[in-house]
Amino acid sequence: MKRAFLLFTVAILYCNFTLAQEPDPDPNLLWKTENSYDRFLVHPNGNILAGKGYVDEGGFECELDGNTGTRLREFVSPLYFFDISPDGKYISAMDESFQRCVLDYETGKVIARLTKEETYPKFMPDSRTLVYVFIEPIDELNGNTRLQSYNIETGEYKTSETLIRYTTTRMIAVSPNGKYVATGGTYFGPSGKNYTQLILWDAETLEPIKILGEFENSREVRSIKFSHDSKLVGFQVYASNLYIYSTENLQLYKYYNEASGFGFITNEYVALGNGYAQPPVFNLVNLNNDQIIFTKNNSSGISDYNEAKNTMLVNYGVIYCYDFEKILTGASIKPEIANPFLVEYINNSLSIRNYAFVTNSINCTITDINGRMIRNLNLNTSTNEIRIPIKLQSGIYFLHIKDGSKEYVSKFCVVN
Repeated sequence: MKRAFLLFTVAILYCNFTLAQEPDPDPNLLWKTENSYDRFLVHPNGNILAGKGYVDEGGFECELDGNTGTRLREFVSPLYFFDISPDGKYISAMDESFQRCVLDYETGKVIARLTKEETYPKFMPDSRTLVYVFIEPIDELNGNTRLQSYNIETGEYKTSETLIRYTTTRMIAVSPNGKYVATGGTYFGPSGKNYTQLILWDAETLEPIKILGEFENSREVRSIKFSHDSKLVGFQVYASNLYIYSTENLQLYKYYNEASGFGFITNEYVALGNGYAQPPVFNLVNLNNDQIIFTKNNSSGISDYNEAKNTMLVNYGVIYCYDFEKILTGASIKPEIANPFLVEYINNSLSIRNYAFVTNSINCTITDINGRMIRNLNLNTSTNEIRIPIKLQSGIYFLHIKDGSKEYVSKFCVVN
């Protein structure tokens, strides 16, 4: 069985920021587990299903409290968890005989067994249908790939009519909106040339939409994830290549060549870690402008966002849980110099004054605490004060200003 993998990405903090010395303890860290965890899943209720080891090595799965990291229960081993249904009622797993099965979340009992295919069954949004890769073997290495689904309630199987020839695929992901399935594997060409293939499928018909990427030399696809709004899909390809594609135009959106793993944190950020770097490095990056807003040295890890708790989880042998709101409000960064302006929101208007910009025109972006862009505009700096009429709900917001080669970020609060 494949061994779990760790993450990466190296980058330099843009703008006029420098990372603060990491305090001990980290003010953003809410809790962490003991050593030797190598996987986790986030349950819709905010708790964490975490695992150690493997079925054939006496590994186990347990449930952790999402607020404290305390172990609540241990599932009867040997099991290996693959996914949790969107309604939280079921878990797709592998039992001691390597059979793929479905567990009842509350009782932990197996309620269905579906296949022995060496794949990772994922739930569709209806929480009753699982989809996985079905390989028609040709020889020891080669196979034709199809998708197959299984309905827990009816016991019905459905298999795609179209197949991808000479391709062996294991990794699979389903988009949150239920429109897409993504797979990654190896195409074993008849000429002897092997290629890595990254494929997008239609989740309703189980038919392929497009081979998004195809690269010479077979490289293992270690992880596939969709963004929370399903607009992006990322493929982490061994050893440290991350390809992120748009599901809207089916084009490459971002590429990181030093990422040995990743996770989408809300729709605006991607967590990148490098387990190969010395020391390992972990960064949280804004997808819109590639600004690093959080970094950790001597860390890496597979990451995910816990929407129920508004936390970021990172697994690097130890599972770390970070307060995402604190990260966004700047607990982990300090400006190198004070912002050369004052910001105030009053009477449905954002005021910028007492500024000393170096250019006559600045670019201004307003985002909310989740990184969603509210307004983007260019402003003239020839006046003594800049006023931006804008009606905002109560909350925390960020003003991003680009002044020539300089860049600033200022947090402001709105209280209605």
